[in-house]
Amino acid sequence: MYKCFPVMVTALLLCISPLIDPAFASQDSVRLYPGIIISQHVLAADATNGFFSHHWQKAESLCVCMRKIEQDSGAVPLSYLLRFAMRSWRILNDECGNPAQTAATMKELDPLRKECLRILHNQHFAPDSRPTRLFLEGGINGFDATLKIRSHPINAMICGLSSVRMLDTARCLAPFMYDVYLGLGIAQCALANEPGIVKLAMHLFTGLHVNLDSGLVYLRTCSQKALYTKEGAQEYLIQFLSPFNPPESAEKQQIFKSLQAHFPGDPYYVFQEIDEDFSFHRQEVFSKACAKWVVPQINMFDTCNFILKRYADLVKVQCVSMDKVLSSDFAPKIGIISKTFSFYPIFLQAATLKYEIDLNKGLSFSGQRKMLIRQYQRLRDQTIHVLCSSGINPMLREYYLWHIDDGLPK
Repeated sequence: MYKCFPVMVTALLLCISPLIDPAFASQDSVRLYPGIIISQHVLAADATNGFFSHHWQKAESLCVCMRKIEQDSGAVPLSYLLRFAMRSWRILNDECGNPAQTAATMKELDPLRKECLRILHNQHFAPDSRPTRLFLEGGINGFDATLKIRSHPINAMICGLSSVRMLDTARCLAPFMYDVYLGLGIAQCALANEPGIVKLAMHLFTGLHVNLDSGLVYLRTCSQKALYTKEGAQEYLIQFLSPFNPPESAEKQQIFKSLQAHFPGDPYYVFQEIDEDFSFHRQEVFSKACAKWVVPQINMFDTCNFILKRYADLVKVQCVSMDKVLSSDFAPKIGIISKTFSFYPIFLQAATLKYEIDLNKGLSFSGQRKMLIRQYQRLRDQTIHVLCSSGINPMLREYYLWHIDDGLPK
């Protein structure tokens, strides 16, 4: 079974992501959500594009401009939700820089959430904007619950399920809001991968029926028709589509190419595809064609801030692992890998050794093969140890643990 984040974490993440994706329909054909005006929508699309291309200062500035428009026009407070979401997303992905910056970002969240809810509850909006208001409230509470899932799991779960119901109500009131399909798809897919007793309990206590295929349909629909979440839905399809099912694996490869085309020069989306291949398709990553594809891109990477430089360095580490000839070219240029990814070079060593073992299955009873297997098992265990002791955000740690569990079996 292909694994993702724990079910409640993933289900809670769904609530906000529909509002922070870079996809943007043309102004000539877009059907705005009730309570959102076109100037606000344009800024929101530009801000989310800036966020997903890892240009956070640009995204924040656009949200500040958007808030002025909301105050002047009486539009729903989308800007507060975006600012909350972008900070939460960075925290969950360990992209704030260091523990002090992460703590400072955490302190900014509660005032944003309270002000957003105050406006939604106290300011007068047109009755037909209710679906969008449900969308925003469910989103901000959902992400808040995600951040608190470790410290207050019961309260976070209750809040998260309430947010899911808000999203479903918004969908029923405004079926054209295809962005809501993202949340519904994540909930279905995440719960479908849980043990039967969990699904039974969810049905008994919430009435929620879950089905993986239904969840994938929701996500595919969102990736094709949503205003803001086309690429966001693609990111979640990458998580839920099985790398062991050939049609779904091929679908994932198409998604990687789509994201790279949408965010050219962003090393994260190149890193993401190669990471998938190191975990599940090593015969591809160790072909000369892979190195030939990625190496020319490196000099064109955007490295204007620390997080883009982090992912560019990780791509270089991947290149060195896939082709030792490249060591002399890239090793001196690779910066210090952050503590967050201190496990990653060890993971690549384990993946490389696993490839060598699988490539030489004819040596079944040789002493050399037994030695390689022992070395591989040590590297695998070391990867898990370093990952779990690195201080990485728990959500991100669990994301990479399923790569190790499924991609590097014992």
